[in-house]
Amino acid sequence: MLTKGQETQKHILTESRKLFTVQGFQNTSISQVIAATQVKKGNLYYYFPSKEELGLAVLVDARDEFFHILDNSLIGETPILKIMHSCNSIMALMQQTNFVGGCLFGNTALEMADSNSRFGKIIQEIFSHWTKRIEHELQRATDLGLLNPPVPPDSLATAIVAILEGGIMLSRVYKNKNKLEDCILVIRSLIEFKK
Repeated sequence: MLTKGQETQKHILTESRKLFTVQGFQNTSISQVIAATQVKKGNLYYYFPSKEELGLAVLVDARDEFFHILDNSLIGETPILKIMHSCNSIMALMQQTNFVGGCLFGNTALEMADSNSRFGKIIQEIFSHWTKRIEHELQRATDLGLLNPPVPPDSLATAIVAILEGGIMLSRVYKNKNKLEDCILVIRSLIEFKK
């Protein structure tokens, strides 16, 4: 059970994540965070001494949640089914927000990775971990004779994550699932390829 302070901190992180996902870190002001959280400025700075520290904490919180979701989504009788189930879980996550905002990690990579190394390090860790998890399943599929990929598993894993991120971005633009669905179909065609 969370203490009152932990509940307040979690509330700030949750509401700030919504703002940062839709508006970006730079375009979100502390006054907007205060309005969204209904937390007094002093209390906000008690938990997060600066806007940068708040942004980093939001990223770490989102990272931990995503890693948990990723672990739970890689389920199925075969490595191929695990990857496809994981793709479908990404779709479900995006549908929860009706594709508004897109992916916090992709958005932050574009906005902050070049200008703030602390943000960049966390984003790199997230994409590296995600890619490695997919690569592991692709390697297992190859070892089991279920897959004979035209490129090495690490390259294919990178492409799968990039295809998903691109699909999320396009579905955000069009505000529907069609583009992400198209991208998941492409991933299916790539990993169901076998000579």
